[in-house]
Amino acid sequence: MFDYDQRVKEASKEQGIDDLVSALSEAGIHATSEQTGGFTMCAYIDLKNGFYIYASPTGASVYNSEDYAHDIVQFNELQSPKTIAGAVWAYLQNNQ
Repeated sequence: MFDYDQRVKEASKEQGIDDLVSALSEAGIHATSEQTGGFTMCAYIDLKNGFYIYASPTGASVYNSEDYAHDIVQFNELQSPKTIAGAVWAYLQNNQ
């Protein structure tokens, strides 16, 4: 039988989001693993001002309640969780 919650957890691990959430946590950034649709996962960071960040192993972008706002960083290839976490940390230091 198909277990939806289990499949979401597996997708988060397979796509490197669990490792990214851990790296963000190590940088002092609270993030959760969220599904954006079709088992596509991302790290979600609530900025508490109507904005939020979606991050993945290829980059991070800022969104508002309506849609995409701007990129923090984007790569053509997968990056280490620490690289993405560092870019998000730097962005938050300069924009909070």
